[in-house]
This record gives sequence, structure tokens and C-alpha cells, in this order.
Amino acid sequence: MDTMTSQSARKSHITFGIVADIQYADCEDGTDFSKTRIRYYRNSLNLLKNAINDWKKSSDPVAFVLQLGDLIDGKNNHSGEESSHQALTTALYPFQCLKFTPTYHTIGNHDLYNFQRSFFMQSSLMNPSLSLSIETSPSSQHLYYTFLPHTKLRIVNLDTYEVSLLGYKDSPDDPNFLMAQALFREHNHNENVNDIDGLEGLDRRWAAYNGGVSQQQLVWLAQVLRKATTREENVIITTHVGIKAEFKGSNVCLAWNSEEILAVLAEHPCVIAVLAGHEHSGWDYVDPDTGVQFVTMPGIIETEPGSNAYATARLFDNSLDIRGVGEVPSYSIKLRYPLRPSQSET
Repeated sequence: MDTMTSQSARKSHITFGIVADIQYADCEDGTDFSKTRIRYYRNSLNLLKNAINDWKKSSDPVAFVLQLGDLIDGKNNHSGEESSHQALTTALYPFQCLKFTPTYHTIGNHDLYNFQRSFFMQSSLMNPSLSLSIETSPSSQHLYYTFLPHTKLRIVNLDTYEVSLLGYKDSPDDPNFLMAQALFREHNHNENVNDIDGLEGLDRRWAAYNGGVSQQQLVWLAQVLRKATTREENVIITTHVGIKAEFKGSNVCLAWNSEEILAVLAEHPCVIAVLAGHEHSGWDYVDPDTGVQFVTMPGIIETEPGSNAYATARLFDNSLDIRGVGEVPSYSIKLRYPLRPSQSET
């Protein structure tokens, strides 16, 4: 923390914001599925505005914002598609107040409760001109992407609902949907697809509110990380569903094929951090073998009025410092590839 305090007084090479699980809905407060945690549906918009206002008035303005999924809540869909569109417009409006600062969106399960995947592929939320994708085919449509905001920092966003039971109502013959159905029924035989009763250990991940990545996406990820390592780029992975268990053998909010994703990451030393949402209580973990910092952001939706839940990240010569506000802790993450002297702080 002393290092972060001293560095915060100096100019960063690039600064960006981070938020997760806003889950806005124009309805009264409710609870999670277990009825144990309160969800503040309308107030979530106020907390998002707090973050935006902080970034707007800062003397160190953010260059972009990472939104880690579940921008709107599934409750919006209960009143039909028009209600979902209205909620999305309302939730996006605060981001527009940042003028020319782009927001890079991750798609979460609640987003897919409201809209099909095809909607997001055609939406300005996933604008390829912003993502600076290194896809081999510019015409290919995916909800995963990568961009390079600084010569020493690459963001790689995963789509952990590519293999999923969600978002394929208008394309029931999609191979990834068919694969998801087959895999899911191998592991979860409950009638309710969100019921994990009877499942033990890591099998508890097999709920429909989680999902996985395809083999094609894994190949793409390996290609991106291989190039990033060659170019000595520090990589941050962003995802909605976490890929590392907080409590080994018992985590629920975990990607279905997280072991495969972790195996790819382990082969490439460029990765410095994985930022996730989905599990609203938030947690963090440093892998002792790889040194990768795993951070699951506390969800805005379950943050009490009067508090906050967002973070501002700054790239310095030797570290990426994340300053949490309210429920979000702060972190200082060592870079794999420090900035060269010619790029030193001024």
C-alpha cells in the first residue's frame, strides 16, 4: 500500500476503470436466489453514476472502462422485450457521460436472460472498431476479443457463455449450444437447470448460470497469448465467470471448462491478472505457481446504498495498481515486462 500511495502521486502511463454486476432493473429491492443477500436494483444505477462521476472529475482521466458483465438484471425480461431494451438504454446512459471514453463490455448470464447472443453480436456494445480485435477473419462474429491500450498492456476478454444453455433460442442448432446440452446433462441431472443439489466439489459449477468456452476460443486465446509473450505485452484477462476456485473443490461460480483455460494461461508467462465478476461477494487469490492475480470484483447490485463498488487501475513502470473504492480492495500487481526506460514516468 505504501508503494501504491507514492505512485498515485505520479502520472500513470494509462488509467482505466473497472465495474462489475450492475444488474440494473427498475424494481424494488429483492434478494439473490438463496434469499440471503439483498439486491438493490434501482440503487445500482446510482452507484454506477458515482463511479462515472469520479472518473470524470479526476485529474488522471480514464482512457477506457472495463464492464465485467450483467449490466442489466434478468427481472427486466419479465415485462417483455421492450422492458429489456429500456433497461439497457438506461444502464448505458451513464457511460455515455464519459464522452469519447470507450467502455468494453463483457456479456454475463443476466444479459443473456434479456437478449440472445445474436443481439449482442449486432449491438454497438461489441463494436469491433473499439476492440481492435486480432481475429484472423475481420468478418467473424464473436463475443470474445482483445485490444492493446498501451504497448505494454493487452486486454483479453473471454466469452464464458459461448458453450452455454443461454442465448441460443434463435439458433437451437448451433454446435456450441448442442455441446452445452450434452455436457450439462452428463454432470447435472436435476430438473431445474440452476439446481446444484446432489453435486459435490467442482461439479457444483454445472449450473445454467455458468458456461464455458469453445475449443475454437481456446485456440484463439493461445494464439493471442503466444504473440503477447513474443512482444513482451503484459496481459489482463477479463471474464464474467471466474476461472479459478476461491475454495478449491467447492466453488460454484466457475467456468465449466476452467481447467482448460488455466492450462492455456499457464503456458504463457505474459498474463499478470484475471478480472472476473459473477460472484457478487468478491474475492482475490494469487496463484503461487504462476504469480497470476485473480480478482473477482464485488457486485454493484449487492452493495448497500451509501457505499460503492468500483476500481481505478493505473499502469506504472513496474506495476499495475488497482485502487478499489468502497467494497473493492486495492492491489499492486507486478508486471511481467516492465516499461522500458524510454517510457519512464514523467
